[in-house]
Amino acid sequence: MVKRLLLFLLFGAWLFIYGCSTLEKLNVAKPPAPPPPPKMVYPFSDIPYPQGYSFDSNKSFIYESGTGSVKVGRFIYTGWSDFDGVVNFYENEMLNKGWKLVNAIKHETTVLNYQKEGWVCTVMMSSKMGQVFIEIQAGPK
Repeated sequence: MVKRLLLFLLFGAWLFIYGCSTLEKLNVAKPPAPPPPPKMVYPFSDIPYPQGYSFDSNKSFIYESGTGSVKVGRFIYTGWSDFDGVVNFYENEMLNKGWKLVNAIKHETTVLNYQKEGWVCTVMMSSKMGQVFIEIQAGPK
C-alpha cells in the first residue's frame, strides 16, 4: 500500500512539473504582426492614406504633366474608423514621409497643412456618425 502511495505521489509530482512547464510554453505570447504599410495617394508616393479607405474618383481630381514634374490633385477618401486614430495616423505618417507640419486647425473638421521642398499638402478630415471623410489637396508650392 505504501509502495502504491509513493508511486502515485511520484507520478503526481512528475505530472505537475511536466504540466506546468508545458503551460509556460503555451503562455509565451508571440509578438503581434506589424501593421501593413500605409497605401500611397497616386501619383504622390509620399502621401499616405489609411488601410481600408475607399477612393472616391467622382469627387477627386488628378493632373500630372507628361514628364511628371507637375502634379496637382484633390483626393477624397472615406472609411469607417476612429476619427482621432485617423488624425494621429496623418500626424505621424506625414512626418515619416518627410513632410513638415506648417499648422493645424482642430475643430469639427481637422485641417493639417504640410510642406516639403517645392510642395504643399493639406489634409482635411471630418467625421459623421462614425464614417471618416478625408480630403487631401497637394501640389507645387
